[in-house]
Amino acid sequence: QEKKWLYYTYTTLLVIVIIAQIGAVIAAFVLKGDLKVEITNNMKNGLKNYDGEGFGGVTLTWDLVQKDLKCCGVDNYTDWMKVDEFSDGGVPDSCCIVKGCGIAPVDPAKVFSDGCFTLFSDEFVSHLSIIGAVAAGIALGEMIAIAFACCLGKRVGRGRAQFDYNRQMTIDDV
Repeated sequence: QEKKWLYYTYTTLLVIVIIAQIGAVIAAFVLKGDLKVEITNNMKNGLKNYDGEGFGGVTLTWDLVQKDLKCCGVDNYTDWMKVDEFSDGGVPDSCCIVKGCGIAPVDPAKVFSDGCFTLFSDEFVSHLSIIGAVAAGIALGEMIAIAFACCLGKRVGRGRAQFDYNRQMTIDDV
């Protein structure tokens, strides 16, 4: 036996999800400046864990990001000078255009000059239209699901009323 309230509960939950998604989008736009500062600070704190004991994942991530994006540090290669291991002016070899250039003193011409945050941010912004289209597609799918759930809930209620009416007519005829 189908229960009408299940469809409406599902619809209500989907509406709550859409409202939460809209709220997240609004918060992202309103707090964009704060978010940039927070991400930059977290990335700079992550630099301090580079090559530290128990932080192999951090080291691997920084090396992959710097090699793949061809960047160095958060803002530029001088960010590494604030890390104890590289306070003498060196940088990780993943920053190097020329292999093995990370030993102090670093020749700025031999390391990637752009910071990783800037490149990552630019990469994200360049794909923003794709991200927006995917988000819009998901929202559209959710709205279609809400419409179907409402229609099914209405139909279940109508179907039962019609069935009861037909059943009553059969009993009266006998």
